[in-house]
Amino acid sequence: MVYYYEIELKEESTSEYDDFALDTGNDKKQVIYMGKDKFENDPLIKNSHSNDLWFHVDKLSSAHIYLKLSSEDRVKGFDDLKLDPRLLDELAQFTKANSIKGNKANNVTIIYTPVNNLHTDGSMDTGVVTFKNPRKVKRVNVGKRVNAIINKINKTKSEVTIEQFLDNRRAEDQAERASRKHKNDSRNKSGLERDASHEGRGKTNKDAYDDFFQTENSEIYSNQYRNENWVEEEFW
Repeated sequence: MVYYYEIELKEESTSEYDDFALDTGNDKKQVIYMGKDKFENDPLIKNSHSNDLWFHVDKLSSAHIYLKLSSEDRVKGFDDLKLDPRLLDELAQFTKANSIKGNKANNVTIIYTPVNNLHTDGSMDTGVVTFKNPRKVKRVNVGKRVNAIINKINKTKSEVTIEQFLDNRRAEDQAERASRKHKNDSRNKSGLERDASHEGRGKTNKDAYDDFFQTENSEIYSNQYRNENWVEEEFW
């Protein structure tokens, strides 16, 4: 089984009347998920989106927690990714709570990295991972457990089978490919239209110059513009 949860971040406001404000519906929800036990770690590692983030308690046994990023954040480099501090704090609390030893300890370090930085193979124990690039691992410290945060997240729990998770991932990847194709087609179409527009403006300018010179030449050779002392010569 795969367990899904949501972390809801309230829209920040600087208004002094914030306590009386109506719900605008702009609160942000972030999806996180984890396997039921360590035996589901391998399919999640192999099939989660490569740019989503993986969280774990440093140097202690814990659940593998995944943060599903938005399509906009997925295209950013890990170093350029800026997580909301409130999201990071709640994720760290939730990761700590899903570690038997970490849940009881204070000042626990949580590590996180992109899924594509995880390495596992058949020679390693179930649930054990290493990092392809240790420099792509970030850390955040958690002091004491905050029950209000954990309880709030646990209330959002839903679950799907591994097969349903894989079906959802395939559909998500297909939609992502279709979106990229649509954007590429739109860019190509815009480029062709821009080139055609430039070509059209160039032709218009050329026609304008041609008309100007034709008019000028006709004026030069027209009797209408001859002065009174002009004498016609014979060309034969």
